Order: sequence, then C-alpha cells, then structure tokens
Amino acid sequence: MDVQQLVSEFLASDHGAQAVQALGAQGVNADDAQQILAHAAAGAAEHVETTAPSGGLLGEHAGKSFFSAFAAGLVRGDGFFKSLEEGGEGVMTGRVAEAIAVRAGIDPATASTLAAAATPFVVGFLKQRLG
Repeated sequence: MDVQQLVSEFLASDHGAQAVQALGAQGVNADDAQQILAHAAAGAAEHVETTAPSGGLLGEHAGKSFFSAFAAGLVRGDGFFKSLEEGGEGVMTGRVAEAIAVRAGIDPATASTLAAAATPFVVGFLKQRLG
C-alpha cells in the first residue's frame, strides 16, 4: 500500500472534506486541518499496514482502547455488534491521536480531541477503500 497515495485520496474524498469540517468545528482552520488529516490518515494507514499481517487490524496490544470504547457503546445501549465496531474505532482513534501528536507536534490532549473528531471519517474511508 502506498501511504502517500492513500493520504492524497483521503484528502480528496468526501470523507476527507467531512473531516475538514469536523476539525473546523473544533476551531482548526482549513489549511491546518489538511495537514493534521494528512498525519492522521498516514498514521492510520501505517497502523493497518503493520498490524494486519501480525495481529489483525487492531494490533496485538489494543485491548485498553478497544474495551473502553466497547464498554461505552454497551452503556449507551448501542448493542453488542455496534459496540464491537466502536471498540475497533477506539483503537484507531488512539493510533490517530499518537500520529497527530508526534507528527504535527500537538500536545496529546489536543491531539486526542482532534483524533476523536477525525477518526470516524478516516475509518470510513479506509473501510470503503480497503474493504
């Protein structure tokens, strides 16, 4: 998988445009949102590329993020299967937050907030593109 090509495709997609809007709602201007989303998409793609062969899409040690999101879904009454999906998205949110914090030099708390806004769009794009 060519990560740079995937990032370019994401940024040009409807998912990318919606992610820019989601970050805009968090007070991020469009140019900064594009840069943040490039880091987010690259981090997510690299995560998929490195963990899929060895430990599945979630990786080998993804339990904490998975179970936190899974439990939150159950508490909200989302049902078992929807909660499983949210658990997987919770893992990806953690990976995206790490990528944003490290690559964009943003503090971890802010990166987590931005990742929470952007990850559903990144995951939606990856599902459509790779699924």
